[in-house]
Amino acid sequence: MKPLFLAAASGLVGAALAGALFIAFPSLTTGKDDDDAAGVKAAAPAAPEGVVMLDKAQATRAGIAMVPLAPAQVATVRQGLARALDISTLSAIQSEIVSAEAASATSDADYKRQRALAGDDQSASAHAVELARAQAVADRARLDAAKQRIGLEFGPGLTRLSLKSLGDLLHAATAGQASLIRVDFADGAAPPGALVRIGETTVRLLGPAATADTHLQSAGSLAIIHGPLARELGSGRVLPATMAANTSENGVLVPREAIIRYQGGLWVYRVEPGGGYRRIELTDARAEAQGWFARSGVKPGDRIASGGLGVLLSIDRGGEPVGEDD
Repeated sequence: MKPLFLAAASGLVGAALAGALFIAFPSLTTGKDDDDAAGVKAAAPAAPEGVVMLDKAQATRAGIAMVPLAPAQVATVRQGLARALDISTLSAIQSEIVSAEAASATSDADYKRQRALAGDDQSASAHAVELARAQAVADRARLDAAKQRIGLEFGPGLTRLSLKSLGDLLHAATAGQASLIRVDFADGAAPPGALVRIGETTVRLLGPAATADTHLQSAGSLAIIHGPLARELGSGRVLPATMAANTSENGVLVPREAIIRYQGGLWVYRVEPGGGYRRIELTDARAEAQGWFARSGVKPGDRIASGGLGVLLSIDRGGEPVGEDD
């Protein structure tokens, strides 16, 4: 994000520079001093509405350079939502599994002992052996039922966790260091193992959730998230989630240093065919590793300003103080 902060900083410096330029406006617009400007016989043509007119020398003094936009193709991004799940039930299930495992191990050992005694010296009756076997079978069934509750109540993806991993998850969630989350995409469930981006964190989906979301009517997927976002999600927040799809989109990749943030939006200054710079908002731009991908507003072949954006914005707004967003 460093280039964005640089753009913001350049905007503040540009605002101050623009104020100074306005004090000496004739020299900015003509490149000459006041005496020379007074001697101009023909008035310059009026700039088109919404276009900032600067000649090459003025643009150089303002630190403005031109950046041509080339076509770009990036993977389509699926948009979804992520929210934390209440794991109090999961904690109860995990406790039930631990108890059932201990009971099953005990009854299985008793059945084997009774069977051995009956085979050696007949000190154990056939009835005692059958009772021990019945108890072992019953305890094994309770253990299986407890394990199945995880898949039935949360989703089959969570059944892949071992009992130790399940305990680690519950311990970390209690400490606010991890959270079991559900991710929903409106266009369908994501495949198990897919990577999903939530804020600055990437998580891998475990598998489908057990039930559809009652509000979104979508089939969700389960994942485990660690770090600061786990605490935010655990407090009840719902955060946007994104993942790459198998299709691609066409547009342009705009360098970060060519973007200025203003009034909550992302803007560029496009060089107009007749000269000058027009401010264009990138309404659907999204961040990529190499810059901002935009499908509309600008197109391949357009030239945009890079650097000096604060000067352009201040002139564009009639010299009003520039309050850029960070």
